[in-house]
Amino acid sequence: MAAVILVSACDTEPSAVSTLSDAPDSESSPLVTGDKALADLSSHKLVLGVAEYLTDPASGEAGRVEWFQKDLGNANLGHDFVYNDPRATWDDVDDLTFAVKQGATSSDANLTNQSFWFEESFRIWESEQCSGLVLEENVSTGNTGVIETFFAGGGIDVSLIEADVTQVGFRGVGPLFAPGSSTLGVAYTLFWTDASGNLTDIDGNGKIDAAFREIYYNDQYTWADDGTEGPQANGTYVFDFPSVAIHEAGHGLSAAHFGSIGVKDGFLFAKPRAVMNAVYGGTLRDLLGRDVGSHCSNWAEWPYN
Repeated sequence: MAAVILVSACDTEPSAVSTLSDAPDSESSPLVTGDKALADLSSHKLVLGVAEYLTDPASGEAGRVEWFQKDLGNANLGHDFVYNDPRATWDDVDDLTFAVKQGATSSDANLTNQSFWFEESFRIWESEQCSGLVLEENVSTGNTGVIETFFAGGGIDVSLIEADVTQVGFRGVGPLFAPGSSTLGVAYTLFWTDASGNLTDIDGNGKIDAAFREIYYNDQYTWADDGTEGPQANGTYVFDFPSVAIHEAGHGLSAAHFGSIGVKDGFLFAKPRAVMNAVYGGTLRDLLGRDVGSHCSNWAEWPYN
């Protein structure tokens, strides 16, 4: 089975080079569906699939999607959860679950209610009336995240998975965020593969089966949730944490980046404005039309999407 070398798109990101030796060759990995995908679920394995980044507009680097596994044989490169996925042994409910790791907070002075926003970022998406999505909260043990353990050389430890989507929290310089990283937040998705290393689609919806997702925030930046935002008198730039958390929770619930990226006065900006723009554009805690449209189109028919 071919090894896959994971190379980040710019040298300011973490994981400059990592090897996932048990991953399938992305150029020869068909999307397996139907009875073949369901033949032996006990043999299915987890592989790192994709990372979606939100960036600092002053960095000159637009947020991007970094694929670790692609299904190049299928025109639809979407990936989503399977309703009542029998492989998701960390759940005992049919719908989706989320978890918030306690203690993984930032010490920034203007963060007054981080735990609230870790959860509320999910509830804002769930509250859209067009959606049949129901989210259940799993209790977190506070263990380290699966992805940070992987990038630290520990492999993919299934025992660390606590929910379908987990807010792992803030991390400083380390395996996930290199010094000076332009990334504000990142959502990682892991996929399922069968015994032959092929990506799976056991519910036949034409999308790669997402196993679970984890969300991390870069504590090298200065954060606030009390309304403080933008350049400060002491020279720092403060980022609105709820705005970024809602964006990352959107990725956790299968929303993609959209909007055109431009440059003005040396800063990147996205147009039209949306929570799911690939670059940070200031405080935005309400879903706008394109955010709602994306969410509704994906979840309105859940669990049949």
